[in-house]
Amino acid sequence: MTKRRLDQGRKAEEETVFRLVASGYEILARNYRCPVGEVDVVAKDGDTVVFVEVRSLLGGDYGDPLSTVTKRKQRRVAKAALHYLTCHDLLDRPARFDVAAVKVSPEGFDIELVKDAFDSPL
Repeated sequence: MTKRRLDQGRKAEEETVFRLVASGYEILARNYRCPVGEVDVVAKDGDTVVFVEVRSLLGGDYGDPLSTVTKRKQRRVAKAALHYLTCHDLLDRPARFDVAAVKVSPEGFDIELVKDAFDSPL
């Protein structure tokens, strides 16, 4: 991955976290990594533990950021989410998977937060 794309991804995550906090979410973890996968953002929305996958595309890139969350990616995020819930003794809490689809342009960030974007494939 190029430095430009890495920087874009970091900025998209930063902006997404800012907007989540502004919407009342409590951030529990960022870039949660474990042996089975990674979750970009772990947050609480009320009593619900939310696992947020951030996907970004530059304005000139083709396609929709949502379409880049493949079944394989969903499985990896779900495995990491289960690991997080287990390690933090949160298996009794409701949980969901959101996707932040971020389009980056010279004008800034256009973030579409899709709540309950997919069910756990596990």
